[in-house]
Amino acid sequence: MPAPSAPQSFYTVTGEIALARQEPRVAALQYASAAAHETDPAILQRATEVTAETLQPSLMAGVASRWLHLNPRSLDAQRAAARAALALYKVDEAAAHYRIVLLNSPAGVDAEFADVETDLGSDENVFGAHQLADRLASYFPTSPSALRVQGLAALRADDPAAAVHSLTSALAFDAKNAEAQSGHKELAQTLLRARILAGDVEEPLSAALTQLKADDSALNRFNYVALLMTAQRLPEATEQLEILARNPESMAVALRLLGLLEFQQGHFDASSAKFRQLLKTGKFGDDAFYYLALIADRNGDAERALRFYSQVQKGENVLPALLRAATLLHTHGAASAADELLDRLVEDEPQRAPEILTARARMYVQSSELPKAFAVLEKGAMEYPDSMELHYATASVYEEQGRVSAAVRELSLVVKARPNDPAALNALGFTLADHAKELPRARKLIERAHAAAPKNAAILDSLGWVLFRQGRATEALPYLSSAYSYDHDGDIAAHLGEVLWQMGRQDEAQRIWSEASALDSDNHLLKSTRHRLTAAN
Repeated sequence: MPAPSAPQSFYTVTGEIALARQEPRVAALQYASAAAHETDPAILQRATEVTAETLQPSLMAGVASRWLHLNPRSLDAQRAAARAALALYKVDEAAAHYRIVLLNSPAGVDAEFADVETDLGSDENVFGAHQLADRLASYFPTSPSALRVQGLAALRADDPAAAVHSLTSALAFDAKNAEAQSGHKELAQTLLRARILAGDVEEPLSAALTQLKADDSALNRFNYVALLMTAQRLPEATEQLEILARNPESMAVALRLLGLLEFQQGHFDASSAKFRQLLKTGKFGDDAFYYLALIADRNGDAERALRFYSQVQKGENVLPALLRAATLLHTHGAASAADELLDRLVEDEPQRAPEILTARARMYVQSSELPKAFAVLEKGAMEYPDSMELHYATASVYEEQGRVSAAVRELSLVVKARPNDPAALNALGFTLADHAKELPRARKLIERAHAAAPKNAAILDSLGWVLFRQGRATEALPYLSSAYSYDHDGDIAAHLGEVLWQMGRQDEAQRIWSEASALDSDNHLLKSTRHRLTAAN
């Protein structure tokens, strides 16, 4: 006789137990099993929540499919299916589900787009969100909310020209609709920023300055500062922030931005002074402690860095601070304390688990504990099989160990699963180019990524590098220069400097390397490239 099937309550109860025991994959599988034979909408709703919370979009998609089979009219099921499809980079499926939700929402299309905007804004899949927003805007071409979502998604995905087009149209509709004026000023400021990023610099700055002269408010001055920073007019931005720092009401925000500007330029003493001033205001303390920790870290003062990292209590910098603290502990002989901290982080931040596991593997790689690194990544892949972050980390570790074919194989699987993802295309294309393998294929992959995200610094760097590998240094230079103007990353500086060096512009190469070294002194590629070329000379 066949074994009797377990009651549905068994799966839900064991699923909740698994959640309590920090076993995300088990919890998701148990709820997916419950949903496979369930008809109760409440259980199906809970199953989609659990599979979403545990970062299991494939299982979530299966639960949502079951729910829709039972009740095709359920908008909650359609939303769940849409979110799962987006996480899996299945843009066509996500668009179809969102379209049904938007057309049938009791609140109306424009009101429902507010929730869609939240979904697209919170998803780390910025390129998929951009493609999805384009699709939704094509369905609702006269909706200012659809155009707003499209514009914001384009801006996040490094396509400012597309953002300008969409945001301009959205604001034109707002001008005709008195009820849509509430967010007009904020959107207009975003449009000015997009225009600057797209290359139209002077007119937006002039418009903001004119507005500031007409109304010398702190808000208008901060808006002007934001545009100056976008345009990389850092001395002018600093001048405006110094004015704001003299006003007690705007002092804290101004000091925070001044500290960030000095830090980004490698002026660490000046940055430290600003953040210490910021601490005295009693505001943005977590930001101040984080950057003071980074400065101490870069100065080689591990004890002070750890003390400052430990004082970051909330906000977006908590996780980066604790991850770096764990690495410092591990490096300085406190491996058990580092492991304990990372274990606790996974418990406290379960939705950031892939990021934490990636950092843990990287920590082990840096200390030449490769078996531990691969064990972490293998376990992570079993727990979070849909995580792209873990796939990229695994490929990176393979590559660093000289196992280039294994890295290419890993990245090829990602591209196969997400053939229109610019991040995946770029990762595979760059890896091939960096090792001078299949250069025509590498270039095609990177060019496809560049077409989707024309202002993305990493993709511009890859395009310049593959052209250089093909012996086209003159063509490569503008792409690498643009990449470096957007991001003074050490790897980009190494590539740009090497091209300049090979073109006989050694002084410029040395300047770029020195500038980048001030910000990223531990960058291995930057140091090795500089040593290799200068030693040969």
